[in-house]
Amino acid sequence: MTEVQEPEGPLQGELPLFPLDVVLFPGMLLPLHIFEDRYRLMISECLQGERHFGVLMATVIPRWRGTEYQHSEERTTQVSTIGTSARITHVQHREDGRMDIVTAGQERFRLLQILCTEPYIVGRIETYPLEDRDSPQVRNLANRVTAIFVRYLRLAGEVLGTSIEVASAPRDRTSLAYLMAMSLQIPLHEKQSLLDAADVPALLNKELCILSREEILLNLMRQAQQDNKGYVRGVSLDLSLS
Repeated sequence: MTEVQEPEGPLQGELPLFPLDVVLFPGMLLPLHIFEDRYRLMISECLQGERHFGVLMATVIPRWRGTEYQHSEERTTQVSTIGTSARITHVQHREDGRMDIVTAGQERFRLLQILCTEPYIVGRIETYPLEDRDSPQVRNLANRVTAIFVRYLRLAGEVLGTSIEVASAPRDRTSLAYLMAMSLQIPLHEKQSLLDAADVPALLNKELCILSREEILLNLMRQAQQDNKGYVRGVSLDLSLS
């Protein structure tokens, strides 16, 4: 797999877009297998121009006819308006033209307008950095969320019958908040709500609510296992904070 040089400069006003069934956070690694012709073209042009592309969560919505779903080809796709730019770090070309790439989440952006959809989607975007409000209250909140996150990881390890190593957490609150967001084993729509958060306090508060709920569920699962009520499948997670 070939390493790719990092593109220079900030995000531009236009960005190639890749709707995916995933939520990409800044700092998150995302491997992708590129096989559709239009996205093979998009990735090739990004590599040639040393450009980023944008990842947006896409949700397929079936259309209804009475009480039955219509045919799958008549389904619509809803695309989120908040996404993250992706930098291609490695690429492996296959003989048939397909590619395996590794990307790294970079900057959060807001989609303002779809400019074209052929041969691939291009949108007009603006950067949407996560605001960090530095105050004693926010620092205390970050400490609370970190403590419950560590308990969450340990509980998950107990339910799985394994151990999850917990090292030191990032000191930067934005990096810490994004690390927790990408690590939580929750539905995609909740992941997207975390990415949508306007600032660090809002993101930390959302994570606090989710972690409190997940801690209760994991405790119940652990108790069920201890009571010999059968095997309960828990959260699949292998993470070390660094």
